[in-house]
Amino acid sequence: MSQLTTATQPLTVAITTVTKPEDAECEIARQLAAETGYTYIPRDRRPLAEIATAAQCDGLLVIEHGDLALWIDGESLRHHPNMAKLRILAIEQGRGDVLVDALQLKPGDCVLDCTCGLGADAIVTACAVGPSGRVRALEAAPLLALLATRGMAASTVAEPPALALAMGRVEVALADYTDFLRSEADDAWDVVYFDPMFATTVAAARGLDLVRRLARTGGPTSADLDQARRVARRRVVMKDRLPGPELDRLGFTAIQRGRRVCYGTLDAL
Repeated sequence: MSQLTTATQPLTVAITTVTKPEDAECEIARQLAAETGYTYIPRDRRPLAEIATAAQCDGLLVIEHGDLALWIDGESLRHHPNMAKLRILAIEQGRGDVLVDALQLKPGDCVLDCTCGLGADAIVTACAVGPSGRVRALEAAPLLALLATRGMAASTVAEPPALALAMGRVEVALADYTDFLRSEADDAWDVVYFDPMFATTVAAARGLDLVRRLARTGGPTSADLDQARRVARRRVVMKDRLPGPELDRLGFTAIQRGRRVCYGTLDAL
């Protein structure tokens, strides 16, 4: 059993399988344990809560039918492209996307997404920049980075084809953007993007509660934004809740508005 640290509290996790696993699922669980350092615990048809209690861990990574789920306190979280599928369909139909417009993306652009989460925005930007572009998505929370990495790797089963291709091009990296930005060269990326985790949720987004529990809290500091402007060739973009109090506080210029959120930009240095 290994310990990981999030922005809120340390968590301990272990790896197990579905109640009646195939041999292949047990082998995947063992391989994942070897890769991550988390302990593999055979399921032996026991309830997940019983395994977690016996192992004195907060959560379990569960191999189920080739997929990976994170179980914590009776809730499960799996990688899913979420709204990325509908947003990519809208782009293909010529209806555009508010984030793509805010980032002013074109084929061949290089995008640094500093706040990956499960990667829906990164998938959409990867679609917009195409095969000649590049999208790297940073995630500071180890479990979220693991779910996103394995989810993107399963892109071959995604539909429509444009979604699968976009998922396959997203580079997920376990990294804190504060450290990563300081290590990057000047003008390394065309656009740098932040989508800080909101402190509260809305009724329509209750599924993000477990993501919120794991993710880094708070948004970029002024020092982080100075580094982002140095690293960006064109602009830095951040998402905020309407009416955009964090954008105002940090000196962004509001440029796009959705139904519940808005976007702001800072020019590159």
